[in-house]
Amino acid sequence: MLYGRKCRAPICWDQVGERVIEGQEMIKVTNEKVVVAKEKLKEARTRQKS
Repeated sequence: MLYGRKCRAPICWDQVGERVIEGQEMIKVTNEKVVVAKEKLKEARTRQKS
């Protein structure tokens, strides 16, 4: 949750015509993007505290 609301982040930033990610690869890519988003939120919180 972010600011009391569910965090909605774009998962798929593909351009039109790019291949479609399916199955396990989609899960892997999504998990990697979630990790990056969490790291950025953590950095932002650290900056706010200082």
